[in-house]
Amino acid sequence: MTMNNTNDTEWELYKYHWTVQYLFYKVYIWVLVGVGVPGNVACILVTTSMTLTTATLYMSLLAVADLLALVLRLISHQIFIHNVTLNTFVCKADVFVQLVSCYANWTLVLVCFERLLSIRFPLKKKIYFTKKRAFVIAVLLGMILCLCYLYEFLELDHKEETYCYYPESSLDFVITYWYWIKAFIYCFLPFILLLIFPCLIIVSLRRQRKAREAMVRTTPVTSRETTQTRVEVAISVMVVWDAIVVIVTFAPMCFYYLLLPFNVVNMITGFTRMLLHIAVGFIRSELRCRLCDILCCLQEVPFSF
Repeated sequence: MTMNNTNDTEWELYKYHWTVQYLFYKVYIWVLVGVGVPGNVACILVTTSMTLTTATLYMSLLAVADLLALVLRLISHQIFIHNVTLNTFVCKADVFVQLVSCYANWTLVLVCFERLLSIRFPLKKKIYFTKKRAFVIAVLLGMILCLCYLYEFLELDHKEETYCYYPESSLDFVITYWYWIKAFIYCFLPFILLLIFPCLIIVSLRRQRKAREAMVRTTPVTSRETTQTRVEVAISVMVVWDAIVVIVTFAPMCFYYLLLPFNVVNMITGFTRMLLHIAVGFIRSELRCRLCDILCCLQEVPFSF
C-alpha cells in the first residue's frame, strides 16, 4: 500500500512538471518571436546601412543566423504542438534547424575574435583580417559545420508518425561517440572560447583606455577619431555583454549534456534543451536591440573601422 502511494505521488509530480513545461513551451516561443524578430531585423537594417566592415559583417551574420534559427524553431514548435505527422523531409529539416543554431553560436565566437583583434592590433587588423578574409572565414565556418552535421542528416529519420530517431544499426555509435561530438561542437567548445575571448577583450579595453588617456594629455584628438573610438568601444562592450549572457545561459546546458547520458536527469525530453535555447535567443535579441540604438546614435558621423 505504501509503495502504491509512493508511485501515485511520483506520477502526480511527474504530470505536474510535464504540464508546467508543456505550457511554458507552448506560450514562451511567441514571447521570443515578439522580441527576437524585431530586434534582429533592426540590427540587420542598422548594420547594413553602415559602412561595411568586419564588425558590421559579423554582426549582420549573427543577426541573420539568430533570426533564421528563431523562425525555424517556431516552425518546429508548431509541428510538435499540432502533432503533425513526420516524414523523412521533416526529420532532415530538424537537422538544419540545429545547424543554423550552431552557426549562430560560432558566429558570436567570430565576433568576439574580431573584436579582440581590433582592440589588440588596431593597425595590423586591417592588414591580416580584411573584409574579404572575414567573409571567407564565415563561409568556411558554415561549410565545416555542414560537414559536422552531415552524419546526423544522413542517419536521422522518422521512426514513428511523431518521432525522429536513428536506425538501430547506428545506435551504439550515436550513444557512445556522436552524442559527445555534437555536444562539443554545439555547446562545450563555444562555451570555452566565449569564456576566454571576453576576458581578453576586457583586459585589452582597460589597457586601451589607459593608453588613450595618456595620449590625450600630449596629443590633440580629432572629433572623427573620438567618434571612431566610441563606436569601437560600444560594439566591443555589447559583444562582451552578449558573450557573458550566452555563457550564463550555456552553463546549465553544458551540465545538461554532461548529466543526461548518466541518467542523472530523470525527465529526458527535448523541452529542457528548447527552453535553454529560447533563453539564449531571448536575451541575445534584447542586447542586440540596445546595440542598434547605440549604433544609430553614432551613425551620423561617417567612419570606417
